[in-house]
Amino acid sequence: MAEDEEFQQLVMSYKQTFLGEHGKRVLDHMKVCAKFNIATVPTDNLGRIDVYEIMRQEGMRSVIINIEKMINKKPGESKGIQNERRE
Repeated sequence: MAEDEEFQQLVMSYKQTFLGEHGKRVLDHMKVCAKFNIATVPTDNLGRIDVYEIMRQEGMRSVIINIEKMINKKPGESKGIQNERRE
């Protein structure tokens, strides 16, 4: 199977997974867990900025961003996403 065809099938799998009723519910929950639409600056118990928590939240946000990029791709559109499968 050609790499482009395999990628297009992967895009369709993302769409089938996340555009259905259950998938939308899961993606919405992931956004809540990641505080996706909320600008936050987490602090530790001493009031210092918690860099590790920021990195954790940004990691969760990047997963959601990649999912949304995949489900919003048009048929035939090229890869162009972060963290693609590497061989």
